[in-house]
This record gives sequence, C-alpha cells and structure tokens, in this order.
Amino acid sequence: MTGMNRSFPYRFAVAGLTIAATLLIGTTLFSQNSSAPKPSPFNEEIHALPPGGPPPRLSDGHIDFTGRYYPNKGGRMLDSATPGHYDHSLEQQFDPKVTPEEKISFKPGMAAKYMSPVPYGVCDQAGTPSAWTMQDNQHAPMELISSPSRMVLLTEYPLDVRMIYMNRPHPEDPDPTFNGDSSAHWEGDTLVVDVTALDDRLRNVAVGGFNGEGNAWLHTDQEHIIERWTRPSKNYITYQITIEDPKILTKPWTSAPRIWSLASSDEEWGEVFCTHNEEPEEWKHIDKGVIDDYENKFKK
Repeated sequence: MTGMNRSFPYRFAVAGLTIAATLLIGTTLFSQNSSAPKPSPFNEEIHALPPGGPPPRLSDGHIDFTGRYYPNKGGRMLDSATPGHYDHSLEQQFDPKVTPEEKISFKPGMAAKYMSPVPYGVCDQAGTPSAWTMQDNQHAPMELISSPSRMVLLTEYPLDVRMIYMNRPHPEDPDPTFNGDSSAHWEGDTLVVDVTALDDRLRNVAVGGFNGEGNAWLHTDQEHIIERWTRPSKNYITYQITIEDPKILTKPWTSAPRIWSLASSDEEWGEVFCTHNEEPEEWKHIDKGVIDDYENKFKK
C-alpha cells in the first residue's frame, strides 16, 4: 500500500506536467497559426529597383545578360491591372525630356506608302525589333540566356525565340526572316548586334518616335539594324537601336536607351498565344467605329 500511495502523487505530478506542456505547446501553435494575415498586394507600395550591385560576368569576362526582365523600373509587370500603388513614371523606359526620340524621317511620298497600322483583331508579329519595342504598351517580359558563343532572347508576347551569334560574319546570301540574321561583337561592356536579312512583311511597331500598333510601318529589304545591349548593374539592362533603310528613310534613326529591370528569381516562364479570330460571322458584327478608333487613336 505504501508503494501505491507513493505512486499516485508521482502520477499526478507527471500528469500535471504533461497537461501544462500540452497547453503551452497548444498556446504556441495557436499564436503561430493566428498571426496577423499577410498584407494585401493591393496596399503594397511599389518602388524602383536599386542598382543591385555590379553585373555578373561570363567565364570569358564579358557581361552576363542572363535573366528575366520587364520593360520598366519595377522588376515586375506594371500596367493598369497591377495591384498596389506606384508612381507611373516607373513604367517609363526612358525620360523623353532627358533622351528625346525624334520622329523618323521618310523620303517624300514614302510615309503614305509604308505607314501600315496593325489591323484591328490581328495578332502582333514577333520579330526584330518590334518584339522588344512594342513592350512600351504590351508590358510583357523577356528572358535572356547568355553564353560566350551566343545570346538567346525569348519573349512571352508576342511569343518569339531569337538567336544572337557571337563573332561570326553574316551568311553571304541569308534567307530573310522576321528576326533577321544577328551577328554580335563586344565594344567594352556593350554588346553590339548587327542585324540584316529582315523580312519586309514585318511591321516596325513603336519604332521611329511613334507609339503603339496604330503607327506601325513597313520597311524594305534594305533595312539594317544595329542594337546596343548594356547591363550597367545587376538589376538593369538597356536596349538601344539604330535603323537604316536608305530606300525610304532620309537618314538613320536612333532610339533612346530603353530600360528593362530584373524580375524576381522565382518567376517562371509563361506562354502567351495569340490566335486570329476564327468566327467570321461574329467578326462582321464588330462595330466599325471601334475598329476605326483602334487604328487611328495614335495618329497625330
């Protein structure tokens, strides 16, 4: 009996400690699970990315452009549907007061012949340089993959894959393509890309001091593009183009350097397909005023 009497207080003590420990753990778990909810993205303040330090480099010492980039200073898609609050100057790829873009100069009669608005309801064409310049209003990202021998360019919309080859001449008689033939070399830390053999069915969108598809224009088989890619810091790259087309332009046109910012490393590639309207009967009912407004809204 004496042994039994001793066991009851011991068991009671152990039971008490067990209950206390259970309550303590439960309280801790409850406090963890009942923590304050995450802030709403609609209340987030979005700011320009900092420079982020020096740019990374490839094994040969040249700049490594590898990364996913957005056509703004925020490192994410910024448009009218973006939740949160931000100064809309973040959307600007360049400041027109600091680096203005003059209008392209057509030879007499050439503007009327070669200005060619993208028709309403027609998918944007992927190609050089429009897949990058049109992002001033499409806001889509691009991904770059660098190596010492080439740079691969990918755009989500319009869906495009392009190869830039390093230190090799253009083919003697290349077949025209929408991206043309790209041959690149380094000038210090700037990647200079020479582009020829561009298919003349491709419109130039947001090129020449114009905005949007409504002011797109066609080029000739003599179009020649020089691109200049730089990465001044980890979080930013710049893209600048010069276009020559002696058949229709009085002089070359050079863009302002346009800024792109590095996206978060956890973002993943997304495919965006555009298909032409396949319901002709429905297409006939689209209001002509809507179509005219679309095609003329950018015209001055």
